[in-house]
Amino acid sequence: MRRFAWVLALAAAVSIDGCAGAGSVLGTADRTTANQVVITVLGSTNVPRVLPGATIALSATATIGAQNGVSPIGTFVWSATLVSGGSYVANASGGTKPCQAVTVTSGGTTQPYTTDFSVYLTIDPTNEANVLFSPPPLIPAPPGGSLVTSYPYCVRIAANAMTGPAGHQTVAAGGSMLVAVVDPLAPEQ
Repeated sequence: MRRFAWVLALAAAVSIDGCAGAGSVLGTADRTTANQVVITVLGSTNVPRVLPGATIALSATATIGAQNGVSPIGTFVWSATLVSGGSYVANASGGTKPCQAVTVTSGGTTQPYTTDFSVYLTIDPTNEANVLFSPPPLIPAPPGGSLVTSYPYCVRIAANAMTGPAGHQTVAAGGSMLVAVVDPLAPEQ
């Protein structure tokens, strides 16, 4: 009986020691870092599509590891850029369609127009992980140029998760999403 009690005590000690900080549930890994930022569309479909002059709500989550464990990082720096190519998610099943280019003609030369669209982002003052993107009804042409807008055109929305004390923050991770700005006459593009 003593030998059985000793074996039982040894087994309990080994199993407790095996869980102390080594298991995935009881791990002591640094949860204040991030490997990537995942941006999602707030709503039911997660399809990043918006009409010119309308608004789409987006949210960023800093994640850790291949399984996208959630990091507690809540400080983000957002940006938006008009792009001249790529593919956007066109439906809830994950199917994609190509982005069209906005072109600018200036001095007799026509080329794809890419520009900063960050002015069309509104960051939630109570939660930096959330933004509203409101593309303009008409894209303003650069001085001396004329624009041709082909729909759907795309805007790359990016979020960088920031760590560190105020004034000394660094980028921990980043992520982006292409948002399609669709033709008001064919919004289901």
